[in-house]
Amino acid sequence: MIFSRAMAWACLTFLQWALGLVAVLLILLVVVQQMRGDIGAQPQANLIGAVVAAGLALACRALARKFA
Repeated sequence: MIFSRAMAWACLTFLQWALGLVAVLLILLVVVQQMRGDIGAQPQANLIGAVVAAGLALACRALARKFA
C-alpha cells in the first residue's frame, strides 16, 4: 500500500470513530437534558446533529474500506 493511501485510510478510520463518538455523546446529552427537565434544551437540533454525525461516520467507513 502506498503511503498516501495508508494515510487516507488512517485518517478516515479515525474520523469514523470520532464522528461516532460525537453522535453517541449528542444522544446522551439529549437523554440527560430530558431527565433533568431542562426547559431551554433543543433536543431536535441535537438529534439532527447526531444523525448527521452518524451519517458522516458511515460515509467515512465506506471510503476507508475503498482505500484498504
